[in-house]
Amino acid sequence: MIPMRALSLRERALCLFFPARCLGCGKAVLPEYLFCEECASSLPGQPFSRELPLAQAPGGFLPVLASLSYGEGFRKTLHRFKFREEWGLSTALGQMMGETARSFSKDFSLVTCVPMSAQKLRRRGYNQSALLGKAVAKELGLPFRYALEQARETDTQHRLTRPQRADNVRDAYSGKAIASGKDILLVDDIVTTGATLLSCARALYQAGAKSVCGLCAASDLLRQDHDEE
Repeated sequence: MIPMRALSLRERALCLFFPARCLGCGKAVLPEYLFCEECASSLPGQPFSRELPLAQAPGGFLPVLASLSYGEGFRKTLHRFKFREEWGLSTALGQMMGETARSFSKDFSLVTCVPMSAQKLRRRGYNQSALLGKAVAKELGLPFRYALEQARETDTQHRLTRPQRADNVRDAYSGKAIASGKDILLVDDIVTTGATLLSCARALYQAGAKSVCGLCAASDLLRQDHDEE
């Protein structure tokens, strides 16, 4: 069965000018479809699950779910979204990720995202994690809030080795008061080493968060040399 999505009249109209494409391979599909038939048949039966060690978290780990593997076709989709200003992909990606988030089987107070520094925001023009977070929040019927801010500038993660990534983002984020007492769904685009998510989750717990779960579009357990930021 091909995963489908509900479309507003405005979204249907936009598809006349910007045809819907399969999230997996980029082929043109009907507006309601997230994937083509071939990609739909090869989708994983369940989300990719990670448990990242985090002393502040209940149970001592940060649970993270990702919708898909960072494979060749989906990698191209995320590159189009992240680097080529195809912002419209956030709606379809958010709907897919929202369905993934339901596998947590818990109620969240709000959705937040990995923040971006002012310097990087000026350079790129948008925070892809914020776009995903807002789309996920809409799909789940939850409020989206900026519960984190970047406390200092960091280097781009994919240029660093695994140990360097952890040092690069250590204490790079600070949580806001709105996090206090909340069950928070933390959204980012890709999880590789998990260093960014861990640093953000640590900051949320320091701000008084009750619980934090991570949600990403893609997970890559094999390669440690690309786009997590």
